[in-house]
Amino acid sequence: MAESLGHAAVPIGSVNTRFVERKDIESTSVWYEGGYFENIDQLRVRPEPDYKPQLAEIRRKREECARVDRACWMVIPWCFHTIATSMSLEPFACACYDRPDFIHEAMIWVESRNHHAVQEVVSRVQLDFVLIDGDCAYKTGTMISPEMRTDFTLEPSRQTFKLISDLGIPIAFHTNGRLDNVIRLLLELGVSAVHGSEKQANDLCHLVSEFGDHITLCGNMDVVFLSAAPPEEVSAETEKMLQIGSSSGQFIAGCNTSPRTISHQKTTGRWPTQSKTSPNPEVSLTSPLT
Repeated sequence: MAESLGHAAVPIGSVNTRFVERKDIESTSVWYEGGYFENIDQLRVRPEPDYKPQLAEIRRKREECARVDRACWMVIPWCFHTIATSMSLEPFACACYDRPDFIHEAMIWVESRNHHAVQEVVSRVQLDFVLIDGDCAYKTGTMISPEMRTDFTLEPSRQTFKLISDLGIPIAFHTNGRLDNVIRLLLELGVSAVHGSEKQANDLCHLVSEFGDHITLCGNMDVVFLSAAPPEEVSAETEKMLQIGSSSGQFIAGCNTSPRTISHQKTTGRWPTQSKTSPNPEVSLTSPLT
């Protein structure tokens, strides 16, 4: 599938650190509901996972990628996103004010598990990059204040990101929503690329002007537009997006969410006008981070 879609990089798995399970939310279509994490004892009783089966499967997929000359990446969960989804957003937001020590301890616990995952899995696989799954923003701004989010996450995250960087593996970070107050934290953590750049939440010109020289911007293709617009409009809008994004020299076009209902022709991104901007449209116009 990656070859037919023109993807340059292939996801080969995610690290399961055995965090608190969530209730089924598929029927509600509300991602930040269904959590029932309420106290730190729910974490303390959870045994460390056996990473050997995970490592074996990820290595197998890595070998498959190497055989077809594809880059590969895997996902590691970020403490903020993990805790917020495990609690549900409203209880999480209230606890940030009412029980800050509990939230901070939970963040530390998640990242301590991530340290082990990096040591037991990531360090033993030749990855081209790691993607941190870190949703933390709405279209209008961060889910909690940027200052509070930084207080809770910066120090617990710093060692995880350093362990990955010390392996020589670039770090990409995914979040939907407005990026201004997210990117500033990512730069402090040494992140190389941010995936999302959600079109409905960000002005690409602003992102390129403000951050384009410091971090690779990925995304900015509107999946709703892709699913509804005729090919000529998709082509024109893509050409415009590429001209803006590539003005910084660090831009990868792609979708910030999964375009599950979009036809094969549209997801390949192989519209004739795109080749005018990119010397290699099959690589540059399909995001390895989607």
